[in-house]
Amino acid sequence: MRAGSLQRVECRMKCGSSLALLFVCFAVIALPVSAQQVAPASHSSNSPGTVPVNSDEAIAVGPFLFSPALQLTWESRDNIFFTPDNEVSDQVYLARARFLFELPIYESYLQFSYTPQYRDYKDYELEDKWGHFVHFGGGFEFAGGVSLDLTYNYIVGNLETREVDPGGELVFGGRNFTKNFAGAAVDYWFAPRDGLTAGVSWTDVEYDDPRQFYPYTRLAGMIGWLHQLSPILGMNVKYGHIDFDAEDNSFYDNSFRDSSSDQVTFGLNGQLSPVVATELVVGYRQTKYDVLPGEPPIEDYKGPIVNGFISWDMAHGSLLRLDVLRSDYPSNFNINAYYVATGGSLLYNLDRGRFFGQLRGRYQVNDYDLPDLATGIVRSDDIMSAGVGVGYRVTRIFSLQGAYLYEDRDSNIYRESYTTNVFTLGLVIGY
Repeated sequence: MRAGSLQRVECRMKCGSSLALLFVCFAVIALPVSAQQVAPASHSSNSPGTVPVNSDEAIAVGPFLFSPALQLTWESRDNIFFTPDNEVSDQVYLARARFLFELPIYESYLQFSYTPQYRDYKDYELEDKWGHFVHFGGGFEFAGGVSLDLTYNYIVGNLETREVDPGGELVFGGRNFTKNFAGAAVDYWFAPRDGLTAGVSWTDVEYDDPRQFYPYTRLAGMIGWLHQLSPILGMNVKYGHIDFDAEDNSFYDNSFRDSSSDQVTFGLNGQLSPVVATELVVGYRQTKYDVLPGEPPIEDYKGPIVNGFISWDMAHGSLLRLDVLRSDYPSNFNINAYYVATGGSLLYNLDRGRFFGQLRGRYQVNDYDLPDLATGIVRSDDIMSAGVGVGYRVTRIFSLQGAYLYEDRDSNIYRESYTTNVFTLGLVIGY
């Protein structure tokens, strides 16, 4: 069992609960939008070979657009616990349904989706087999250049470890966690090409098994300036502040993991050209830890942060996309409070009528601050993955998919290393 994580903070519960109540009210008034795919949740990496279900169609249910979908998946894994030796292989069966509702309101919308999921192994007894994913959201356009975006997500999962630890330190979780996320952002365009933006978000994670990861809360806020460089490309400059509160568990007094971060970022969003799109953020972050005497000597993080992608829409239904990442993330490894992830991935996607396929590769390095208590080594992980996937649309709402994924984590601490091979077959029925 590994761990590692990110996000969280203290929002006086008033902030989180009031936002949650607001979204519940919205859901009672109406149910929500855009037909998304039933995306397979992977353990530590996204499985290749999956593309969005046809999002051009939906079923009209009164004023709502209803997009149901069902996904059935079989996986063969040769290292289900991600161990360096004595690997355990098994087969994994997964069934996931998605019920997505949308209510268009002129230039605005409301949306609601619920995704129940059942996962089981052929031999290994997974303690928590059910997962639940709930999403409420809305985008509202008002007169005078004001727009408002609201989001609330609720997740009960276990192997969806990237929901808890986006940097990928945690690679297996046999027990359920719950995650609440609420966010709101408002833009005000005071001129045809210039505007102001502000937002706040709250994240709360609870883990059934504290050995896998500690509970935490994260509160983030930002303000910024928006500028439209062209009709299809916008830029922004933002200042953000993040408070992270790691809750204690039966293994650690996690107060040394509490932190506050300040960052300044520059972002691009839109089309660099008719065939080149980007959503890219670069900036500088300082994360401070209030370490008391007798606690681990955690050093503050100061450095660049990068997150986003550039994609090229090529001819004949193909797309090439480059993702880049550099960020500090909260850690659950020994007495480390954080690690720094640096990496990138390349994706080639082909969509030709009934046939679709995908090639992807990723390389990432996770660097830690303090030495391992057992070996005295300062941990560093080189993570490489490669995958290929193919699919065929039998009909407009029925498709078959197959994929292969290889991942290699080469850590200078041997017990944290592993290799894994995953073969996947699946079908998707729905919109």
